[in-house]
Amino acid sequence: MRSHMVVAPLAISLVLAGVPVAVAGLTPATAAHPDLVSPYQPYELKLSSFYPAPNRPAGVLLRVSINGGRPLRMLLDSGAEFVVIGAKTARSLGLSSGSEMDLVGLGTRPAKVGIAESVHVGPVSFRNCRVAIVEGQVVEGADGVIPLSLFSDFLLRLDLPEKVLRLIPYPREESPAAPPSRGATKHDVLLVAAVLNGQRNGYVLVDTGASCSAVSREVARTLSGFQVVPEVRLAAGTGAAIGQRISSTAHFVIAERDLIADEVVTLDLSDLSLHYSVKVIGVLGFPALASYVLTIDYRNGRVKIEPLQSVSARELNRRRNAKPPVSLAFR
Repeated sequence: MRSHMVVAPLAISLVLAGVPVAVAGLTPATAAHPDLVSPYQPYELKLSSFYPAPNRPAGVLLRVSINGGRPLRMLLDSGAEFVVIGAKTARSLGLSSGSEMDLVGLGTRPAKVGIAESVHVGPVSFRNCRVAIVEGQVVEGADGVIPLSLFSDFLLRLDLPEKVLRLIPYPREESPAAPPSRGATKHDVLLVAAVLNGQRNGYVLVDTGASCSAVSREVARTLSGFQVVPEVRLAAGTGAAIGQRISSTAHFVIAERDLIADEVVTLDLSDLSLHYSVKVIGVLGFPALASYVLTIDYRNGRVKIEPLQSVSARELNRRRNAKPPVSLAFR
């Protein structure tokens, strides 16, 4: 029986990437969180810039080895729930697949769910990792997608300006060498409360895998000062749709911090609002996040977004007036 997962498109050009809705009907084996097999200690993973088009960084990449195969260039995506690779790559890795599902975004694309015996990201290793396998190319310019939540056993410091992902163990007095226990959650996405252009309240998806930011088409119609230019075709791995570019900037205020998005399109986000049971007013994509450091606490459902200089100052001075982290919609 085929299940469904909604993902905003794994993108080329002005497109969203990797906004998931949980898969229903998976077996306990496929729904479980991957097992960390590396020592539970601090790690520092180097990232590289993702250029699907010249002179336009649209994300960051990690080098990943699945089942001992060749290193793959994988897009790090805070809006994805699965590792996603193409069927040709999966066959070369000896990766078998089982149940079917649909990846739904700007269209529908069939996929099969496989379990990787091992996934290595530098010195960090996992076993029993879910993988979505699709026919054809997943995302232009990369071998696939790796979800940020794969590392959710740790407190994460995603330093986009310095291109480093730091994994920080949670304190555990009883057994410091083991990660805290964690079961599968409904949504491992960064969905946070925000105010758009000082006029509309709702929730915004913080998505490192999105090549641009987006505003709900419904919300955009009600905002004063938004200049919408002619329609553009948005192409993606899951299909295509018509969106509109916004010529003015969008201001997303999250936990008292004003995040400015210059590259913005309007899209129908009503399916996401319906699924999450909250009003999703936008998506904050990589270009708007590229100058920030994200601290993500999946265990307690918190995320903090700070400029690089603020983080440096805090390390030296322990910042007396630090802005508080914002809670995620789901824990």
